[in-house]
Order: sequence, then C-alpha cells, then structure tokens
Amino acid sequence: MQKLEELMNKKRIVIVVFILIILGLAGYFGKTFILEKNKFDLFGKSVKGISTQKQENASLPSASSLQNSLQQKLDYIKQETSKLDIAEIASSSPQIQKLIKDLNSLKNYPSDQIKEVCQNICKSL
Repeated sequence: MQKLEELMNKKRIVIVVFILIILGLAGYFGKTFILEKNKFDLFGKSVKGISTQKQENASLPSASSLQNSLQQKLDYIKQETSKLDIAEIASSSPQIQKLIKDLNSLKNYPSDQIKEVCQNICKSL
C-alpha cells in the first residue's frame, strides 16, 4: 500500500513537472511568435500624425508679423475693456452692495450718531 502511494506521488510530480514545462514552452513560443511578429510589423506601417522627418520648407513667422498680430490683439483688448462700466463692476460685488446700502442708510440717522455708525461700517470692512 505504501509503495502504491509512493508510486502515485511520483506520477503526480512527473505530471506537474511536465505540465509546467509545456506551459513554459507555450509562453516562450507565444512571446516569440506573437509579440515579436507584431514588433517587426510596426516598422513597416505608417503612422498618421506629425512627421518625424525634417521639413525643409517649414519656417517660423517673422518678428514683424508676430509684433503686428500681438498689437492687433492688444488693441482689441483695450477696446473691449474701455467699454466696461466701472460702477457696474463695483456694484455687482455683494460686499460693495452692502457698503452702499449701509452708507445710504446714514441719511436716516440723526447727525450726532452718524460718526459712530460710519466708524462701525468702516470697522466691518
């Protein structure tokens, strides 16, 4: 009985080693024939996009054309910013709106309390 178990254990070990060898060979051949084949195919294919070859006719824009372009953009920005209403921008802020409301409410206070209220408003800023 013990010899039969030893024989079965040896058979199992041989089968496991054989399977591992087959898996190793399959992995090696798979890597060699599948991955290496695709690796060499990449060199023959063209890729769409930017060329890596040096182009002879490529040139940079001249300094004067860059300066003209920048000057036009700068003039456009100046023109657009001149149309902005500063009072509208300032009054759109919630803090400024609260300050304007507080200053307008000073009219309702007696003249002897205006200085104290004004100082309180300024402290809250």
